[in-house]
Amino acid sequence: MEKFDYIICGGGASGLLLSNAFISDKFFNDKKILIIEKESKTTNDKTFGFWNDKESVLDEMVFKEWEFAEFKDSNSYNTFLLNPYKYKMIKSNQFYSHIGNKILKAANFKYLNSNINEIDEINNIVKTDDGEFSSSIIFSSIYNEVNFKKYPLLKQHFIGWTIETKSETFDDNKITFMDFSVDQKDEIRFMYILPFSKNKALVEYTLFSKELISDNEYEKEIKSYLKENNIQGYTIKEKEKGMIPMTCYPFFENNTDTYFQIGTAGGWSKPSTGYTIKNSIKKIDVVVESLKHNKPLSKIRFKNRFWYYDLLFLDVLIASKGKGSQVFSDLFKNNDPIKIFKFLDENTSVVEELSIFLSVDIKTFVRSLLKRILNFSI
Repeated sequence: MEKFDYIICGGGASGLLLSNAFISDKFFNDKKILIIEKESKTTNDKTFGFWNDKESVLDEMVFKEWEFAEFKDSNSYNTFLLNPYKYKMIKSNQFYSHIGNKILKAANFKYLNSNINEIDEINNIVKTDDGEFSSSIIFSSIYNEVNFKKYPLLKQHFIGWTIETKSETFDDNKITFMDFSVDQKDEIRFMYILPFSKNKALVEYTLFSKELISDNEYEKEIKSYLKENNIQGYTIKEKEKGMIPMTCYPFFENNTDTYFQIGTAGGWSKPSTGYTIKNSIKKIDVVVESLKHNKPLSKIRFKNRFWYYDLLFLDVLIASKGKGSQVFSDLFKNNDPIKIFKFLDENTSVVEELSIFLSVDIKTFVRSLLKRILNFSI
């Protein structure tokens, strides 16, 4: 049985970013590393969006960036300059290719296209269609169903079309961050638009809800939205589909010093928004530093005051019974949008956070807080 220092199970975003971190740091040059992924990862199957006010490892893969954003609801809209941030977008096929090429050139890496049948966490063995492999530490992005119990859970799910129009249709300097003008249907529903040029854009229909809907319903809503906005004569170039669990469940409690969950499987998605890729880099930095200083991985805890904010925010969205869009509207109408992006980045001060809470229906948040305290469930 071939032995490795690290095995990375899953070659999606988190697995590749972790690999990239190892390749970029000389400390890991003598570590023997295996990454296992069942899919070829050559198609543009998803879009990674994020905002940033500083350079990061992601910049070398960015397809397009924007300086302006727009927030809409049924009564108003707000266009704003993102400065000091820029909203950036990466195509997944470019992401896979860029880091994949680095892995192929790294002498201490082995990449295996194979199906993972079992991860033996006790004996540190990964069983695949192409054999069994052992490792000192296993990192896994394979999502396992858990009992969420006292932790709220919403599913962020979506279908997006990349469309091309015959005439100039889009303002390619501005994204539509959230458009809540669509029928909410007693849930939280919005459109998200990334224009690549004046006649090409990703148009995505997104829901925050407990249950999924049929593919036909997503696509029906996209068609309706395009028609209502007089966007006609378009060709669908690509489609993407996804689901992200929005939860504060402490996945990190399942980690040991030799088995560590990463990505969505490790709870690396921001619970209140579902944004994952930049959040993953922050988490990977912690993992890398722990490995370099021989600190136990089981002691890593991704839990701060923003975790509690996210917990209450999810409680409020679930209790809103279809009126959750009003919470987002209040946030963007009653605050400088840049402060909201800073808050979602977990970079605000307590004073700034207090002003944000006071800008929304504070009674709803207080009720959720009291309910949590009375039930001893935080």
